[in-house]
Amino acid sequence: MAANKDKLLESAQKSLKKKQVAKAIRDYAKVVELDPVDVRSRQKLAELYVRTGKNVEAYEHYEAVAKYFSSNGFYLKAIAIYKQMQRLDPSQVALSSRMAELNEKQGLIGNAMSEYRNLVGYYERNGMVADALKVLEKMRDLDAANLNVRIKLAEVYTANERADEGLAEFEAVLADLSEKNEFDKILKLYKIILPLFPKNKKLQMGLALTLYEKGDLKKGISILSGLLQENPQNPDILRLIARGYNDLGEWNSAAETSLQLLELDPSDLDIRELLIKVYFDSNQLDQALSELEEWKEAFFKADRLEKLKNYYEVLKEKLPKNPVILQTLDSIYELTGEGEKLLDILSEKEEPAETTEEETLSDSLLGSVIDDIEVPSIDLELSQEEEEAIVDLPVEEELDLQLEAMDEIALTLDQEDADVDDKLIELDLRDDTDVGSQDTTDLEYSFEMDNVDDESLEPAVAERDIAADLEEAEFYIQQGLYVEAEKLCSDVLVFAPDSEECQQKLTEIHQYLHTKTEEPVAESTDLPAELSTEDFPEFPDVAESVDVLTDETDKEQKVFRTDVDEQIAADDMESHYNLGIAYREMGLLDDAVSEFTKAEKDPSRYVDCQTLKGLCYSEKGEFDSAELVFQQALDSPHLEEEQRLSLGYELARLYGSAERLEDALSCYQSVMEQDQNYRDIREKIAALQERLGIVSDSDAGRMEESKERISFI
Repeated sequence: MAANKDKLLESAQKSLKKKQVAKAIRDYAKVVELDPVDVRSRQKLAELYVRTGKNVEAYEHYEAVAKYFSSNGFYLKAIAIYKQMQRLDPSQVALSSRMAELNEKQGLIGNAMSEYRNLVGYYERNGMVADALKVLEKMRDLDAANLNVRIKLAEVYTANERADEGLAEFEAVLADLSEKNEFDKILKLYKIILPLFPKNKKLQMGLALTLYEKGDLKKGISILSGLLQENPQNPDILRLIARGYNDLGEWNSAAETSLQLLELDPSDLDIRELLIKVYFDSNQLDQALSELEEWKEAFFKADRLEKLKNYYEVLKEKLPKNPVILQTLDSIYELTGEGEKLLDILSEKEEPAETTEEETLSDSLLGSVIDDIEVPSIDLELSQEEEEAIVDLPVEEELDLQLEAMDEIALTLDQEDADVDDKLIELDLRDDTDVGSQDTTDLEYSFEMDNVDDESLEPAVAERDIAADLEEAEFYIQQGLYVEAEKLCSDVLVFAPDSEECQQKLTEIHQYLHTKTEEPVAESTDLPAELSTEDFPEFPDVAESVDVLTDETDKEQKVFRTDVDEQIAADDMESHYNLGIAYREMGLLDDAVSEFTKAEKDPSRYVDCQTLKGLCYSEKGEFDSAELVFQQALDSPHLEEEQRLSLGYELARLYGSAERLEDALSCYQSVMEQDQNYRDIREKIAALQERLGIVSDSDAGRMEESKERISFI
């Protein structure tokens, strides 16, 4: 059998050289019949069927080859075969599922997500909702950080009578974004959710809070005010409105709202604190002191002594001579055991405070302790003189003696009350009310906010080092970072509009971006750039909430970006590189270029990837694109000498294919100057010189020698 197989393979090769494809197909078919496991011969047979337009037969043999590679762990080869089958018959949706699974096994998560995305699109177009949901759930589990997938899943849940699951998924995404303080994304997400759940007040309150965090207090208050009309006694809404008014500096409205809340629950110390904070922020210190004096006992009993101390310390700075403030601070420091501060307070008093009937916090605390202690009576037999001396004591001395006796009793209780004192000292009260808008300047995605004078925010124009900028742009170009290079060159042209070098680089960048192969984009679940009430006529309850978002001018970029490129950093660069090679061998040149573009993110593979991309473009006849990537590889700082020779040789071949014979000859000669024996360089140069009618020095020498011999004869 082996002898027959070898003869058939030899015959097939001869037939192909003679371009007798039909005969070669017959030979390969016999080889496959003799040895069904010979996948190379089966793959060659499939390729020949494709050349002759017999796609059905080719598909059958490709499938056998793909299953063999897949079952034996050759996932990249299997992927390349399935990709070719997909080209032959795009209607075979099962191929996307197989390719997704193989890419996932190979660690190419981005490619797997792209295939799954194709599946979702197919299932949606054909009304196969259950299948679409299964794939979306698999995508979510595969890449939990992919916001678009999770949002799409939530939308499909909601649209197919699974609203509870959809809302839960939306809320999970909101929670993740909130942890990262990504308020721009949260705003965009609300634009999707609110039309789906127009009656959900919790979502509308969440939108208002997000606007607060973005510093857009008026819009937030507008939403909350609309909700308050439906439920005027809702304490949660009133709290948020009071906070918004306070942060906005509308003190009267903040105070009125706080008082309205206190009417609902006078014992709510959180609201009491908010009212006090309003008085502080609006510099109404007398009102703040009045509130504090009235409610200091309640603050103490609620373990808010530290907060109370902070308020009174601020008041002391503002009103340093106020005896009421000093007296209360005196009591607070006594309770917290801050002796040094207590002495400072006592020294600041201009004159000893007269004894009043009003009890301080410390008096009430110590008094309650003493009341619980039974002091044993001690009968002392005193002489008449001693009794008279006691009777004659002044009242003040008698009081001092009594205080000294009380001090001794208190000292005996120190150990017993140590836990109580420690508890008072270690109180850690949180300031829940001071939650003003956070600084979001470090957010990855920025928005143009209303009422902001852009000119007032622009820094003073500084001198730019144009040469350094152009050098940096060149580095970006060499690394394939064309978007960054384009932005930098555009910035340079603002400062140096006459820079020809910069203009040339920008033209080069635009040329590449224009010819760059774009990857397929999934059905967009990105948030709309602008919404208004007209977008949601069937949702009147949510229209007002959506209206407040319409003033945002969204930049033209994907906020929820889920393209395959995002996953490249986490994928295996070597797998992308090898898959590109497999695609190129299969003649899938566009797919090969796409994989090499991903793999070139690895600096060690940049030159090789650019070279292979150039070869792909050359095979497609896109000579300008091929020349561009070859030149980029030649300019790479990672270029090695052997790679330089190879690139020069391939560039010369490219010029030859493009009929730029003089450029080709120049490149070949440059390579020969570096290595005279490189590949078939001499034959290439000789052939070009002959086509161009150029006589080389060696040929001229031989011709002259021949003439001399003839003349001699």
